[in-house]
Amino acid sequence: MHKHNKPSHNKKYYDKKIYFKDLGIHNLKPNIINYLKKKNIHKTKNNHFILSNKGIYILKNKTLKKYNYISTILNETNYLIELNHFLKFEQNCTQIPFEHHYLNIQEISFNINDFILTFEIIDNKINDFYIKSNNSLNILDILMIKEISYIKKLLI
Repeated sequence: MHKHNKPSHNKKYYDKKIYFKDLGIHNLKPNIINYLKKKNIHKTKNNHFILSNKGIYILKNKTLKKYNYISTILNETNYLIELNHFLKFEQNCTQIPFEHHYLNIQEISFNINDFILTFEIIDNKINDFYIKSNNSLNILDILMIKEISYIKKLLI
């Protein structure tokens, strides 16, 4: 029998992200998100952040929590960059820093084979896009290169 534990706020959440170095937002098909919604399963999530020069603040369960953003490059080719990133919990807080900026990012994710193609939308515009993966392959493996090439063809 498996024990299901609630995730702790002290745990580090890793997400492997893959970016196309040779493909920018301006290269995407017009109305790419609507095009993909017709063909793929998707989900939408809103992320609310309070940004300051002291860290990233997120309100969770009526508690304000401070995080630091940690990012490391895993692999890099001429066309792709693969990195791990996570928000590292620092402390619970009692007030929002005086100098801050509120940011709402709408995340639209599409399941494509074993990958998740994610678009981050700010003010109704695509601000970022990348592929998420938690499998053991990396961008140097032929199998992953083929899968990512398929996703790239969907985008342009």
